[in-house]
Amino acid sequence: MDRVERLAALASFFACSAAEAERLNDAMAFVTYPHGQKLIHQGDLGAKVWIVLAGQAQLQVIGGDGQVQLLMAHGPGELFGALPHERVFVSDVVARDRIAVLEVATSRLARLVQEEARIGSGLAMILARQYHAALDRMAARITLSATGRVYSELLNAAGDGDTIAPPPVVAALGLMAQTTRETASRAINGLMRRGIVRRDAGRLTIVSRKLLEDMII
Repeated sequence: MDRVERLAALASFFACSAAEAERLNDAMAFVTYPHGQKLIHQGDLGAKVWIVLAGQAQLQVIGGDGQVQLLMAHGPGELFGALPHERVFVSDVVARDRIAVLEVATSRLARLVQEEARIGSGLAMILARQYHAALDRMAARITLSATGRVYSELLNAAGDGDTIAPPPVVAALGLMAQTTRETASRAINGLMRRGIVRRDAGRLTIVSRKLLEDMII
């Protein structure tokens, strides 16, 4: 991603001017991480903030049963890290697929927020969206069945469209839905048998979004 693309992304994420996006970009480093790499280890003292441009960062913890549990996931336009001050992280942060991020020191981002009102308001809006997404996922864990959570995560992955490209990794989908790989696999295979989703080369297509939505229980 070149400078022009990064500036456009920052202006969109923060709803700020081109000049303010320039200030943000100048304070940040563009970095990519391969699939499976840990950006943060549980117990580390963090002093950075990351803004996701592409891919997904997953916050993972080890549950009481020794299994990996997904605490949170952050995709393009979302941020994570030490805010508003340095802090000890309560989870690992792991790259899913290959991710591209902008890194900035916590202290430097805090100064920009104080100096530029629109950057501060943009940051507040990003965090508000993430807060509501976290509430939605918590509600799903409490109210939906395991297969219902898998269906919900498929819709989340598709966004406003009907295509997921590349197709989701079943193990990662199960982790997102807080269920097993086997359950996620059975759920997707069932959808394919009924013609609700279709797997083609390099993509998974939701053929009937309405039917899939009706199955989320």
